[in-house]
Order: sequence, then structure tokens, then C-alpha cells
Amino acid sequence: MIQYHRRPFKLREIKIEVTYRCPLACIHCSSDATPSSSLEMSQEECLQIIHEAIQMGAEEVAFSGGEPLIWPGLDEAIDAAVCGGLHVIIYTSGNIPKAGGRIEHLAKLGVNTFIFSIFSANQKDHEQVTRIKDSFLKTKRAINIANNNALRTELHFVPLANNYQDLEDIAHLSHEWGVTRISILRFVPQGRGALIKHRALNRIQNIQLKRTIERLRSKGFDIRTGSPYNFLMLNDQPKCSSAIDRLIIGPDLRIFPCDAFKQIKAEEVVGTLKFSQIKGVGLEECWESSPFLERVREYLTTDFAEPCASCDALEKCLSGCLAQKVIANGNFEKRPDPMCLLA
Repeated sequence: MIQYHRRPFKLREIKIEVTYRCPLACIHCSSDATPSSSLEMSQEECLQIIHEAIQMGAEEVAFSGGEPLIWPGLDEAIDAAVCGGLHVIIYTSGNIPKAGGRIEHLAKLGVNTFIFSIFSANQKDHEQVTRIKDSFLKTKRAINIANNNALRTELHFVPLANNYQDLEDIAHLSHEWGVTRISILRFVPQGRGALIKHRALNRIQNIQLKRTIERLRSKGFDIRTGSPYNFLMLNDQPKCSSAIDRLIIGPDLRIFPCDAFKQIKAEEVVGTLKFSQIKGVGLEECWESSPFLERVREYLTTDFAEPCASCDALEKCLSGCLAQKVIANGNFEKRPDPMCLLA
């Protein structure tokens, strides 16, 4: 029997996208990050968000981008988070000048985990995605430095039609590199990703990916699939915690229920931006009063519609990914995931 989320909803995790500047030019980037992007939040704005999150009882903060290691306010933000008792995660490519010294310094500040993106087990194919020469080797070196500083390291992998078969090799590579976990992130056709929709996996490829994940797990690899991949029915107790206990904050101070909602504007799907941008209002006010977040919560805490409601697989897939449905259909109508394997 499905156990729906229940109120009150307590903010536990926040991801702060501090900048959309990035030295890479990944073909699928949902943030449209570029080396010259001017979109980033101020140090003062970030510190205020962290302070409010701590007051609300949050437990974890992740700094992302773009490339957060090039954002000038990062040290102060990490210090504030650590002093407030937050678990600190950094999402990075490691492709910055003097990355080794920077990672060592952040480890001393109290960062707990570094998460690196990898797109292939070989340099050529990885750099066909990042479009930057030597980015593979720089990421590899950064991972090695993070491990040498006793930091937890993880990999993120976005399967596309031209690289999804690399997952097994990536898993073995992660073992060689001392990486503890690989998270499989579902491709989202937004940002630059909207230009390469044809590279999204089809149903047959998704079934092949599912079998690879099952095989790797049986061999002892820690392969994580989050709620966007619920349609693969790989987890015994699937859930979606978007706007339930986590929140994404963009460099323009807009808030989002999860990463896959980043290019979905509140005013376009619920008719207002009110309480969905931290300008003139606080983080807690947005968390409690945002019509955008409330619409997501309503979806996640009420019964599913047909054909999902009577489907035998519902408890394993929870009707798939809400964000992917909104991207595909432009509304919150209850329906199967666009990639439903049983449709």
C-alpha cells in the first residue's frame, strides 16, 4: 500500500546554485551554464539563505552551479554552513586552475562530500559531452585529491543514447578511483538539453539500462537511482521528496522543487511567481506559502489517476517523474510518465 507524505513538511536539504559560470560546455546542461555567464547570487544572499535554513532545522546543504569552485563567496558560505551544523556537499567538475589546493582547502573548512560528473569511462567520449579538451583528466586528478583528503567522493552519470552502454565500464573505473557511489541522473530536456532531445533514451534503451544497473548491484556496486527513474521500478520503496523535504535555489533566487524543475517557471504553471523567489521574502515564507511548491505537494500527496491507479506496478514506480510530465505536457495533470515501460 502506498504511503503518502504527510504534513507538516520540514526542510531537510537545500541545494544552492551559486553561479551559472562554468569552464565546461556540456551538451545537455540544464542550467545553460557558460564560462561567461553573469548569473550568480551574491555572498550576502547566500549567507542569508544558509542562516534561514539552519533556523528552519535543515541538515544538509549542497553547493552547485555552474561550477561553485569559481564562485568568490564559497569559503564564507561553507564556513557558515559548517558552523551551523550542516552536512556540506560540493558538486564540481574539478576543472579549475589549482584545483588540488582548492579542494584541500575546502576539506579543511569542513566539506564532507565532493560529487563529480562523469560521462564516459574514456577520455574521448567524456569530452564529446563536456566539449573541453583534457576535462576528463582534470576530473580524474580532482577525484584523486579529494580521496587523499579523506573526503567522500561520488560520481553522477547522465545516460544518453550515445553513452548509456558505458555504465558498466564507469562502475569499474569508479572502483579503481576509490569512488563510493554512482548516481544515475535522468536526462532532462531543458536548457541546452532541449537541443538534443533526440539523444534521450528510448524504451528499449531504458530497459537495457535497467538490466545493467541490476547486474552491477548484484556485483556489489552502489548504484543509486533517484525518483526521476522510478519508472524503471528498481527500488523497493520508491519516493519523491520534491518540495517535501528538499529545495533547489537558483542564482536568480528562484526556488524549485527539484533539479528537473529548473526551467519550469512558477508563473507559467501556477499563474504566479509569488513566494517562489527569495526577493523581499524569506526562505521560510517561500517554503510555507509558495503556490508552486504547494501544487507539487498536492500532486504527491493525493491519489493517482487512471491508468496508473489500477496498475499492478504503481507501488514500484509511483507513476514516474512529475517534472518530466510537466515538461512534456505543460501542466500537473495526473498521467503516466512519458517513458512508462508498461504504456
